[in-house]
Amino acid sequence: MTQTAGTPCLGLEDFANLFGTTADALPAPCRALVAAHDFGYRVLDDAEHAALLARVNARVDAGEFSVAGREGKGRWERGWGENLAAFRAEDDVEALVPRYIRDGQPLRLFRRFVVPTDPRFERRWYAVFRRWLFATRFADVGAVWEFGCGSAHNLAELATLFPGLPLVGLDWSVAACDLVNELARRRGWRAEGRLFDFFAPDESLVLPPDAAVLTVGALEQTGRDWGPFLDWLLRRRPRRVVHVEPILEWYDADDPVDLAAIRFHRARRYWSGFPERLRALAAAGRVEILRTKRAYFGSLYLEGYSQLEWRPL
Repeated sequence: MTQTAGTPCLGLEDFANLFGTTADALPAPCRALVAAHDFGYRVLDDAEHAALLARVNARVDAGEFSVAGREGKGRWERGWGENLAAFRAEDDVEALVPRYIRDGQPLRLFRRFVVPTDPRFERRWYAVFRRWLFATRFADVGAVWEFGCGSAHNLAELATLFPGLPLVGLDWSVAACDLVNELARRRGWRAEGRLFDFFAPDESLVLPPDAAVLTVGALEQTGRDWGPFLDWLLRRRPRRVVHVEPILEWYDADDPVDLAAIRFHRARRYWSGFPERLRALAAAGRVEILRTKRAYFGSLYLEGYSQLEWRPL
């Protein structure tokens, strides 16, 4: 890895490796973001690493975390309501950063825990990743529909990258939809918010031709009940479907850091079984799997940025 004054630091090659591309293929805006921020970090020594891993597992064992599923709707309504109130007060897209991106915590990097130099390392990393992902996946589509759009921070980036591109943010939270619509009014973006429930998809919605679908940390909340949404997508045949989500099946249970993520994922009842179902659909000639890439980067408890991309046939 790139070294800066004796401290490990993510460089262009490292970002490319984590994204699943080459350094030469990183767009200029991504390079500028990497140059503009401090991506230095310290790898915990063995004793620190063991102690942190024990604390992570102890919190999982204690059952301190909320669980995914239909019952969580009120929690998300409150959370996105906080982002909406902050944006109304500040009129700043920084207010859109989801609260689950926590500054100042140790992070996961290449199956080790690290302490970043910059407390905002994760959000800075995600800014580079998102700029690369959106530029390479959505430059050729006629619209982007983000399902589970939450605080609309991804739609804000899409509107900046692709002025005039039709954007739709869908969420089961009224506050999330209000946030998309308020952003569109204040910024003059071609975007709208619509209510949508993964567990009971709206059959009246018509996906426009050439539209792409995006989910980021959203389908994780469906547990084993993602089937209705998958069937909805298969019937509507979007041009491309891009998921950025934690993928349970891609961890290695023999690795202690991965095993802690597996235990956390299961304790929170996050989604599972989707990659297997997609492979079965691909074998039956119903979908084409375009890309799979494990993140090898994430928060203290899991890797939330793995890529799974496909399209219906």
